[in-house]
Amino acid sequence: MILKRSDYLSKLTIPCSYQGGKQRIANKIIEVIKQNTNINENTLFYDLCCGSGSVSIELVNQGFNTDNIIMVDASPWGLFWKQIGDGTFSMDIFKEYINNIPKDISKIQSYIKQLYKNPTSINLVYEFLLLQCASFGSKGIWWEENKWCTSSFRNYWLPTETSNRRSPVNPMMPMPNTLYNRVQGLSIGMKGINGYYDDCNKIHIKENSIIYIDPPYLNTSGYGFEFDYMNFIDKYKNNNIIILSEGMQLSDNAFNLTDRRNKGGISGERKKKANEEWLNIFKKIA
Repeated sequence: MILKRSDYLSKLTIPCSYQGGKQRIANKIIEVIKQNTNINENTLFYDLCCGSGSVSIELVNQGFNTDNIIMVDASPWGLFWKQIGDGTFSMDIFKEYINNIPKDISKIQSYIKQLYKNPTSINLVYEFLLLQCASFGSKGIWWEENKWCTSSFRNYWLPTETSNRRSPVNPMMPMPNTLYNRVQGLSIGMKGINGYYDDCNKIHIKENSIIYIDPPYLNTSGYGFEFDYMNFIDKYKNNNIIILSEGMQLSDNAFNLTDRRNKGGISGERKKKANEEWLNIFKKIA
């Protein structure tokens, strides 16, 4: 059966969780953008520091033209979106990687650790997706000098009689078959987007565009990359509308989208107060 974009359009979702990702509030972000801009089918939308792509995916789910979306990231996500957009991501190769993952859940962590120790290869995008799914706390995976970089990977965990959490924790989130299905949907539904594996400062920005920036928040893990977004905003705000996600208010026109959840963590209880989520809007003052 030949799959079409329409078969997936309402079902697209990120491949896996990513620290700092906006999957839970992407619809709120798009709502604010629509209320504060004249975005339409001809608008160019730049998604800078796009990561797992929550906001662009939500735009496509709402019918936005993929040809007008530019996704940029200096992490491996940028290379993933480049290949998804230009159609060079091979689902056949990815299927081979999925099939090689041990069927015994208790052995997956060891397999992932060995994959992590191997030098990066020509198929590093496919390897990256597996490593990111297994990353403890969904912390970002990246590479430097042909070596993978991160902290640790999930282990299969079962609740004990005294555990507050009653469900198991799998070594991959999502598990392999679900990951494959999500990526297959994206390879169809997001085809045509303009993906760049590059420094955001090196991307040509066309005037009268909408630019959404989701950098690592101040005082949080930087995932191995830096971006002076305030300098970027000063450079482009007079000819474009810029929306910045941050953990604080940085503009007069800002919206607090904080999503405070009561649950979380391996025990089922959230130990830290949730970070605030602010959308800061910058544009030329008429």
